[in-house]
Amino acid sequence: MNENSEVTCLSAQILRHKALCDSLLDHLSRIELTRNTTVRVQLAVATADLALQYVGWEKPVEDVVEKLKTSSEHMLTLLEFLTALPEELNTSTIRIGENRRQYCREKYSNCGKQIHEILKSTNCSNELHKSPYDCLCDIFELCESYQKHWSFAVYLKQQITQYLCQPYSQAVIDENLDKAQDYTRIYTNLIESILECLVDGRQLDLSDLSCLHLLLYPLEHSDYEVVQSTLYTWYHLGELIQTNNEFIIDKVKSYMDKLVDVLCTQCKLDPDHLGIPPETDEKSSKNNGTSNSDLSEFRYRVQCFIEDTIYITGSLNCFQCLSSFSFLLFQKNLFFIYFKKMFDKLQSSSSLSWEEKMKRHFPNVIQAIISTPIQTGIVHTAIKYTGVRLISQLENWIAKNDQQILKSIIQYLLSLLVDKELRHISADTILIISQQGRKQLLNDLDQIIQATLWLDLIDNGSDAAQCLLKALSKIISRLTSIDDIHRYLKLLFDQQIQSITQILSTQSDTNYSSITKRLDCLTAIFKSLDFKTTHEEIHPCITIVQQFLPLLNLIIVRYRSLGKLSECWSCTIRFIIRSMRSHAKIFFQPIVELVISSYDDVPHSCFLYLISIIIDEYGNDQDLKSSIIVMSEHLTTKTFSILNKPDGFKENSDLVDFYRLSSRLLQRCPLEYRKSSVIQPIIEQIIPNYHLEHRDAKIKNKSELSEIRSLSMSLCETYISNLLTALIRAIVISHVPSSIRSSISEFVCEIKIYMSDKFPQWLQKSLTEIPRTSKNGLVEIVTSKQHEQFYKALCESDTQSSTIDYELETFAKLYR
Repeated sequence: MNENSEVTCLSAQILRHKALCDSLLDHLSRIELTRNTTVRVQLAVATADLALQYVGWEKPVEDVVEKLKTSSEHMLTLLEFLTALPEELNTSTIRIGENRRQYCREKYSNCGKQIHEILKSTNCSNELHKSPYDCLCDIFELCESYQKHWSFAVYLKQQITQYLCQPYSQAVIDENLDKAQDYTRIYTNLIESILECLVDGRQLDLSDLSCLHLLLYPLEHSDYEVVQSTLYTWYHLGELIQTNNEFIIDKVKSYMDKLVDVLCTQCKLDPDHLGIPPETDEKSSKNNGTSNSDLSEFRYRVQCFIEDTIYITGSLNCFQCLSSFSFLLFQKNLFFIYFKKMFDKLQSSSSLSWEEKMKRHFPNVIQAIISTPIQTGIVHTAIKYTGVRLISQLENWIAKNDQQILKSIIQYLLSLLVDKELRHISADTILIISQQGRKQLLNDLDQIIQATLWLDLIDNGSDAAQCLLKALSKIISRLTSIDDIHRYLKLLFDQQIQSITQILSTQSDTNYSSITKRLDCLTAIFKSLDFKTTHEEIHPCITIVQQFLPLLNLIIVRYRSLGKLSECWSCTIRFIIRSMRSHAKIFFQPIVELVISSYDDVPHSCFLYLISIIIDEYGNDQDLKSSIIVMSEHLTTKTFSILNKPDGFKENSDLVDFYRLSSRLLQRCPLEYRKSSVIQPIIEQIIPNYHLEHRDAKIKNKSELSEIRSLSMSLCETYISNLLTALIRAIVISHVPSSIRSSISEFVCEIKIYMSDKFPQWLQKSLTEIPRTSKNGLVEIVTSKQHEQFYKALCESDTQSSTIDYELETFAKLYR
């Protein structure tokens, strides 16, 4: 034995790894173990991980194949290993560094051909089929680098196109969903891997568009998941066409036309379906407990897809169909194609003839919709629902055209409010139209306010009622007569205040849900009111707010412990301030006292956010600055008493709105805040908490530090050095998410710009504190050359934040 202890230790490690290799190979070949799926997968993953990490194992793939090729019973185990190898290679959980990772990619790039024959078989079990499919899908990533693996990509494309169409058809005949899904994954991954070649035509053997027929096969499958799994690939194709090569639209159009036809057919409802179609909203569809929930989500995804790709198929034919009034026939599919994006595209189109052709059909389509009988039972509710939805997508055209058409549309929508199923969509459409044509709707104001007050009364602050309240507020904001403004505002607010008074008169702790709805209604009104009043004029809402504040005080005192209600009244005050702006200054003191006392009793983050809004609006007011600073010092003391407890920052992460508040103080009253007693403790708390997994906290911390940087150079020199070290360690050691890394990059760029003379010194110090080797010192994670390249890249005088972000990402990969 060599007396040198280091050589002895290294020899022992090599023997240990060699023994581990032999042991894993032995376990892989034991059928009694690998019959258990969990054991088989874990053994395959362990073997793959060892092959990637142990540099002394020169031929792991060949060794595993040699060990397992003796029996067909080992085939599933072999496939599990071949699947696990590329999966583990491309995951960030295995810590091998980018240099080793790239070496392994090149070394194992040819293992895909060993499993192709299995893919042709239609007689294997689903379990045996799944492994080669998973493996092949991972190998497709190599085809994306077609310059390196061109012949391999061509081989896979030819083999799949030639041999894997018939097996899919057989899987459909056999009603084998698992195999159909696996074949679909093969098709989509193949197309994705060569998509750029298909679009730009750079590689003749890979740019043949006929392979797109592979994506048409799964579209007629009865299972929505199979169809849906192709949509991303189609969308990606359309995106590349739009951004790079619009001249190939004609070549792709036939495929897209077929795609849209099949999707519309798939979106049909059953003939006996009652009511409106399922919610075409992803969140709603997932929460929908009906049997149509899968169809609902599918329709939503198809709708989004067609919105984004309709420029390829064109919408002219659809409008011609509608205007010639095969409208009812069209609606038998009960599927809406939204034309908003297409219409917006037309607005800026240079093709006037095409634009005029489209606009010529709009009046006919509108007239067909509003002529639909509103009585129940004559026309299917779904048809009326779809017609209203289509009107909402043509709001730009409606607002700019004949006043009589607008009046007819509003009357039709108001008449549908009596139908509970159509109530919300009709109110929402009125709101959408009001956003584009406020002045045009002034003549219909009386009708709208009567309908609004009626609906708000019978439907108790429902979403539909809030839509009408918002629409009405937008219209009232464009009145010119002061008397009319006060008259309509009184009608609008009296009903809300009377309802709240009536609710509060009942001494019950269970009526807070009714109060919440009323507060939401008030919030909706103030959010939409935007009077163009000058500082000298009296704001129309002052008297109303004066009436409301005593009720609000009573609500706060009675329901202070209820977090949901606190968020509601905080939101109401926020939009009162945003709506009235400087005119709400007279309510500053009572509002602040309410918020501070509430935060002292129950420290909800919504109070901190509300105070930050108050600071944003009134922080520049010289009369209020001293009060704002005193208020901030009180809030800081209270917040620190919570955050300074053990794990206080983790357990109260919602209180990160405190840093938003601090940033606003630095923006609005910087000198006064800089002189306060809380600024240094705040900074000292930020630095040790930068490693925590809380995106909003880090972004707000970074925002505040950016303000500090611009405020005081001496303050920066005290703290920025340690902060820069903490930031780089958070990226390369803690592996923060990319969104946070981007914010950090912007901040590092700001440090570099404003303190360029100090930055190289701080960066050099930070890099010396980050390890370049593994813990035992045997493996070099970062070479000296890579270390130097990273340092120079960040110190370049013209480095932008995007470049810093890229360099930090590249440097962090070396540590994974």
